[in-house]
Amino acid sequence: MTFKFAHIADVHLGFEQYRLPYRAEEFRVTFETAIKKAVEEKVDFILIAGDLFHRSNPSPQTIKEAIDILSIPKEEGIPVFAIEGNHDRTQKRISAYNLLESLGLMYVLGFSEEKKENTYQTTEKVNGKLIVKGVFEKGNKSLEIYGMKFMSAAWFERNKLSEYFKPSGDAVLMLHQGIKEMMDSLKLETQRDYFEITLEDLPEGFLYYAMGHIHKRWQTNKGLGVVAYPGSLERWDFGDYEMRYRWNGNAFIPQTGEDKGFLIVEDFKPRFVKLDVRPFYDVKIKADESVVKTELKKLSTKIPKEAFLRVDIEWERPFDVSFLHEIFKVEYLHIRTKFKRPSIGKGKETNLKGFFTPLELKILELVGEKDFEDFEEVIELLLKGSAPEKEATPKKEERKEEVKEEIKEEKPNLEAEKKIKKIKEPPKKKSDLLSWLKG
Repeated sequence: MTFKFAHIADVHLGFEQYRLPYRAEEFRVTFETAIKKAVEEKVDFILIAGDLFHRSNPSPQTIKEAIDILSIPKEEGIPVFAIEGNHDRTQKRISAYNLLESLGLMYVLGFSEEKKENTYQTTEKVNGKLIVKGVFEKGNKSLEIYGMKFMSAAWFERNKLSEYFKPSGDAVLMLHQGIKEMMDSLKLETQRDYFEITLEDLPEGFLYYAMGHIHKRWQTNKGLGVVAYPGSLERWDFGDYEMRYRWNGNAFIPQTGEDKGFLIVEDFKPRFVKLDVRPFYDVKIKADESVVKTELKKLSTKIPKEAFLRVDIEWERPFDVSFLHEIFKVEYLHIRTKFKRPSIGKGKETNLKGFFTPLELKILELVGEKDFEDFEEVIELLLKGSAPEKEATPKKEERKEEVKEEIKEEKPNLEAEKKIKKIKEPPKKKSDLLSWLKG
């Protein structure tokens, strides 16, 4: 006889993605679909590995949605074990999870201020702390379900998981943390720094490590156990795309993303269950205006109307991009532009003279000196609008006298006098130079 359970993570109920209220409804529907599929699979129990809610203080509407959906497995006698993620955890004594637990809709695991003893929970005291763990019995077999809410990297600097989680038999550990090896292998565009532990930090002896927090699917092994992330139920951003197109100078190269869903785990072996979610498409092109217009118009036939689309344009000369709203008939369009200087040529050294005037180069040279204090010369350069020859540059003391003499000998220049009068006293701090020069 084997255990069969559903592993769900990063639901984010109540998330109005891109400030679109209907996206929160789509997140709700997707969660409800996942729960119904888990029930149809006749699982023994369900694990929610953090971030059931998008916020630690969900709205009454979002809480009601959670109650309605979690009532489905309860009516079927299927217990739900859960931990708080970084989005929905709270520093207060009571959270939305505790409300759901009081209604018998879920069993919260981890460090606790009080003992919990019932059919599906028991409490241990380890290193002076109370830890609530889940228990599930099937036939003559028993399974321990340990868990802990999201903890920061600072917590792991002072504590070790192995000091608190020590299984005595068949056991599952549920965590909402990022693992460094996962981040290194996936090379994620987003969530790059979202890891707090390494594989080595995971305690030994568990048959399954039910992970949450990272929105991409990933799996590896730890001893005899399986470490698995199901990914988020819905697409989180354009880095989590269904399809991506990248311009290589001649054509768009398609890159397929990954499906979204959750895991059904039987005999501690995970199987992915796909869910139909809102498609995200990501397009990037670097070209001039005519090429961009021509090629994006061709590509538009491959983008479904229900898609969320990001178009990323890199240009050397800006142009009007309003035409994108005409050629892409999609649900949501996000346009990004980025300026790129013309390429100087591979292998060639950058020549600053190609980008700055002689006057600008001289000012850059002066203010870049470590002990820059020659404010008078910069003022003179700005007023005259030309740079003196380098070899004729006198010493600092001489330059000061020359500037004074020139002002005396020159004929009255009303415009120059007005500018000089506007000049403030030189700043005491070098860091204030730019704002001082601007007046």
